[in-house]
Amino acid sequence: MKPSNRKNWKRNALSASLLIASAAAGYSGVSALTGDTTLNADAIASPIEQRGRFPGRPGRGHNHLEGMDTNPPAVELAPAQDTTSAKQAAKKVEGAEFYDGQYYGDAVSAGRWGTMQVVAVIEDGKLVDILIADYPRSTYESDIITRNALPTLISEAIEAQDADVDFVSRATDSSRAFVRSLESALLDAAIGIDL
Repeated sequence: MKPSNRKNWKRNALSASLLIASAAAGYSGVSALTGDTTLNADAIASPIEQRGRFPGRPGRGHNHLEGMDTNPPAVELAPAQDTTSAKQAAKKVEGAEFYDGQYYGDAVSAGRWGTMQVVAVIEDGKLVDILIADYPRSTYESDIITRNALPTLISEAIEAQDADVDFVSRATDSSRAFVRSLESALLDAAIGIDL
């Protein structure tokens, strides 16, 4: 290699090294200008951890489970619906809105997360329980978020005696699907036929 080419090569290699070193210093939180060598924990966080650090950018990098119970109660699924024939309920309390029995709601899509299907349990003309035949659990996050939301949705619906409940924050798709499924179950309960 000619001496002039070697000199240019060394200069270019040195420039590249300085560029890499300054980029590394900036990434690791080391200040090359002040000589401060303390590490900034935010600067060395993994790119996945850093994604959540952009406020005002919904849907990008949020830790969806932050502040949630990541071990909520398991959901005991109701038995599959018998679709062989529609059954007419035999009893309706005088003045009650619903016939007694168990009424399966429609299976409603909760977007990419899965399907929600509820079972309205009516006793003495009142909504006394809501069982879950299926719920969104296509991902770990959707499973945890939905299981955290279900107790609130169920208790509010029983208290209201209808499907007019507030959506649970961070479980909007599951809440919407829950309401639609419960509405269809309560329509069946009002006529006394589980369709």
